[in-house]
Amino acid sequence: MPQPISFLDRDILVNGVSTQQVAGTLKSAGLAESKIGEILGWWIVGATGNSRPAPFDFATDVQTVDPDTVVTYTRTFAHTDWVDGEDRVQASATPEELGFNARFHAIENEFDAVHDQFVRLAAAVRELRSDLVGVVHELESKITALQNDLFDLRSQTAPRPQAPGNLGVLGTVKIADRTAFIAQTGNDFQLVEFAGTTLGEAVKIKPQIGNTGIVFRPQDARPDEVVRTVAGLEDLMTVPTVREVVERPGATVADLRAVVGGAVLSNGVTAASVLAALPADQQLGGVASTVQLVTGDVVSRLPRETATAVLGQVVVDPAVANTPAGDLGTASGAVVGLGSGIVGALAGAGVDTTVAGLARLGTTDIARQLATTGVAVNNDALRDAVARSRIVAAFGAPR
Repeated sequence: MPQPISFLDRDILVNGVSTQQVAGTLKSAGLAESKIGEILGWWIVGATGNSRPAPFDFATDVQTVDPDTVVTYTRTFAHTDWVDGEDRVQASATPEELGFNARFHAIENEFDAVHDQFVRLAAAVRELRSDLVGVVHELESKITALQNDLFDLRSQTAPRPQAPGNLGVLGTVKIADRTAFIAQTGNDFQLVEFAGTTLGEAVKIKPQIGNTGIVFRPQDARPDEVVRTVAGLEDLMTVPTVREVVERPGATVADLRAVVGGAVLSNGVTAASVLAALPADQQLGGVASTVQLVTGDVVSRLPRETATAVLGQVVVDPAVANTPAGDLGTASGAVVGLGSGIVGALAGAGVDTTVAGLARLGTTDIARQLATTGVAVNNDALRDAVARSRIVAAFGAPR
């Protein structure tokens, strides 16, 4: 099958037809040169547009045959048996006997030959491994590009589900000494305190938002900032407008980004920067699942030294300080700072007070359970303990 475009020394062929000949024919028919150029240009564009993309070719050159993989070693040493009482065993060679020295040197030569063969084979394996890594990286890049292309096509062809009632979180405001999200439902705006308590009635005017927030950068994050960021995520997810989106079947990270808009977490970090690295098509599964999903992403992006410092801060019990995070799921919530009185009250109310159990719950759920027991608790301390549990669970999750 001829190529759509072929270049000759003095001509260009389009599907095997000479553009020089076509141009001459059009010129002899009286067409202006500008018109001829336009016709030829669109002809070439049409030919290239109808052609298939060039086949994918690996940049990594993997050789079909490598001489170093051929085993060339052949044993040359052969021992002649001695006979008891007849053969004289000695170090030096004689006309009748090689002697120990010659025999052992021959064995040394065999070992050297085997060593050389292994060196060549090892070099071939190293080169093959390097080629394999290159091929895998190329495949990874190609598959990622295809995945992104498919996602873009799906986004273009399928209408994105909209949050009901034009929901959204516009930002944060300070009311006296309390901070609240500004949540929008249609043309109404509602102030929602962190942890889900409504501060006031819906208002009809759009408030002014002056706090633009700071960008969360894992490479620069402090351990206490990571804890407060995770705690702030739960505050954000429990805002009614956001909760409605994350609990909707089929909702994705893209939907979450759309609804949180310019929201700033309670520690001043922008929600958009925390969600930035998550795949847009990642599906959500409710408030607790979404908070754990984002927490896992945040933890996975921390530098090794920061991750070690974060884990050291969230586990407050020195007795388990060196325990792997994966083994802390069944530990009591006391190891992440939950008071023993609260642990006992929650256990009495039938609540799972292990680290894994706290990570699956929310501050509001735990506070509601405590309210039935009459135990007073500081909401900030409870919120931080739940955030620490989620961080430990994220560290212990398979990577």
